[in-house]
Amino acid sequence: MRTIDKSTGEIKTIKIRGLWSHFPIPAYQVLAAQREWSAQKLLTCLVSFLGKDDLCVFPSYRTISKRCGLSPNTIRKSLGVLEDYGFIKIFRFTQGKKDRSKYYFQECCWDSGKMNKKALAARVFTDKCLDCGKLMDRGGYGTGPMGKIHYGCGGSVLGLKASQAARKRTYPLRDITGTYLPVTEEEH
Repeated sequence: MRTIDKSTGEIKTIKIRGLWSHFPIPAYQVLAAQREWSAQKLLTCLVSFLGKDDLCVFPSYRTISKRCGLSPNTIRKSLGVLEDYGFIKIFRFTQGKKDRSKYYFQECCWDSGKMNKKALAARVFTDKCLDCGKLMDRGGYGTGPMGKIHYGCGGSVLGLKASQAARKRTYPLRDITGTYLPVTEEEH
């Protein structure tokens, strides 16, 4: 994958390793959570045009329609949805008498930490960094010999379910009079 440093114009190469997939799983999950089925289908179709090292595709509406069965109006609306969520940027230009478009995939398709506010609102956070307090999903941390480590600050990461269970053990429930309620088997 290549990126361009906007201040210097230098092209940087990012080595692909770990859990990276050519298929943008976080973006796909956001579109599924928002029930944007046509946009999800279009994203899958556009990914199928990706080459080995480039994040730009330029199929025509006719080619997209043949490959995924969407009408031109649905393609137009779905491209708008993908652009609103920040998953693609569209560059429009004229070639001869025809208007053409290039679709540039953004890093937020693969990295949920770089998603815009609209896309982040659809994510389900499962973990929390104990050092900086940031909520995150699986894309925000890695696992090592010491457990889960936050990519951003290097702090320890704890699952939200585990923290809720610890909070129940630390602060038992009380009734209005201040007496402790009996602990049931479900809470253990």
